[in-house]
Amino acid sequence: MKKHFLLATAAVCVLALSGCSTSGSPRAHGDRLDTLPYSQTALSSLAQGREYQAQGRYELARQTFVDGLMAAKNPELKATLKEEIASTDRIIRSRR
Repeated sequence: MKKHFLLATAAVCVLALSGCSTSGSPRAHGDRLDTLPYSQTALSSLAQGREYQAQGRYELARQTFVDGLMAAKNPELKATLKEEIASTDRIIRSRR
């Protein structure tokens, strides 16, 4: 009887400890994602906005840059998007 109790206790301990080893995996995955320098949404908004500028669709380009700015987390990308917004505003004003 005591032997079965010890085996059951050992099995529970092994299961409990093996469950703890997987708890680091999601955290490591989250840390990796937190270190990505640019938001994919912000980058695609920058590219799409520049395409709209090339097509002469300045109002749509400006709105796309603003959307990208709201999604951006990186200071350099935010600065680039702000510059694009300012230059698009100048183009829009000059065409009126």
